Amino acid sequence: MPKKKSGFAASALVLVLIFAVFALVLFGINIFAAPLIAANGSAQQFAPLYSVMPEAKGFELIYDANDSAASALVDVPETVQAIYSETSGLGYAIRLSTTQGYTKEPIEFTIAIDAEGKISGTELTAYPETKDFGKDSYPQSYIGQDSALADVSLVAGVTFSSSAFKNAVSDGFAALIGNGLVGAGVKSDAQILTELSVQVFTGLANRDGVAQVEEPEIAEGQFSYIQKIMKALNGSGFAFVAKDGESSYLLICNVSSTVRVFDIEGNDVTDTANAAMVEEAAAYAAANTVSTADAELKKLQTMVSEGAEFTAVSLGDTFNSATGAYRITDGETTLYGFCVRPYAYSNQPIAVYFVLDESGAIVSMACDDIILFGEYFTSYELDEAKYKEGFAGLTADSFTGEQTLISGATASTNAMTVATEDVFAAFQAISATEEGNN
Repeated sequence: MPKKKSGFAASALVLVLIFAVFALVLFGINIFAAPLIAANGSAQQFAPLYSVMPEAKGFELIYDANDSAASALVDVPETVQAIYSETSGLGYAIRLSTTQGYTKEPIEFTIAIDAEGKISGTELTAYPETKDFGKDSYPQSYIGQDSALADVSLVAGVTFSSSAFKNAVSDGFAALIGNGLVGAGVKSDAQILTELSVQVFTGLANRDGVAQVEEPEIAEGQFSYIQKIMKALNGSGFAFVAKDGESSYLLICNVSSTVRVFDIEGNDVTDTANAAMVEEAAAYAAANTVSTADAELKKLQTMVSEGAEFTAVSLGDTFNSATGAYRITDGETTLYGFCVRPYAYSNQPIAVYFVLDESGAIVSMACDDIILFGEYFTSYELDEAKYKEGFAGLTADSFTGEQTLISGATASTNAMTVATEDVFAAFQAISATEEGNN
């Protein structure tokens, strides 16, 4: 028995020694590996920062979205994930993430902003978009820009993604400027007026306010006043940045050749504007507007009684997606027909037709294509005939936006909402004009 106890004690001692050695080994590994693990994590964290600011001596984290309460910075936009201060005073590195692109998946990138408030480096680290805005070239076009972003434009055909990138960059600047870390850039008059254009002429932009325009080139000496032209992709009209003497102006012109003029402060100065400048813009618009009247009349004629007579009427001060307005004499009844062209899926304009009665209530609605690319996009639920019938009787007062809902088709829903809002606005503008003429 004593021998058995002795053997048991010896075995226990061996196990204790094994566990002790094992613990010492783990302890040693942790002591050795911990700095390496920390260094590796640090390297992953700081690698994008050194990529955009390779001359940096070091970085100090001054804002972390995961622990914003611990930072002295306030009013930081949600796209800003982290802000680092370069330890030798070169500036700041900002990690950004936005889900406002085409796929709504995070676009992630890092920018460096120097002490003078100008972008000195960019690096795109995640780009899930299906349309390439130039993953190398587009971010690089921001280098040298201050917060005004005066020389940065959106990428045609990739406006969702490029505008998401641009807005996130603006958010990064806002965080620094709002907390007194860098100064704000000064926007040029032309830039201010360009940004104003989509506010006073909503037909130039999609529902998110992103311009959907082409900018024709201007030859040297071509104009006396016009410096920039913006042509709406839906055919609703034009906007011009013009200069008269030392003052800059924005001129907008719809398909009815109605022109409004705004100064740099956003004031409507049409009544006092240089007539020659207005005529120059109106003449260009008239010469370069592609008429859609034949197609519009053909569609509207199918929505009323055979033999009804149509007379084109001016859209007046309508600066939205409306491209045509017509007075319809149907026997003893007077109706109004409209075509509006909001931007739908992939920012493609769609033609929506309405017939309204004299009181402004919708009689009927028709649309060539409510769902674009339906053969590829099949997640929506739509009984088209019932959907169209649901517009009958709606007025500007009774329309809430719920009537345009298409389950699983957000872009189409938004387009139909814009179309309905715009047709009521067009009818009200026409009614005001006709009342003023009586």
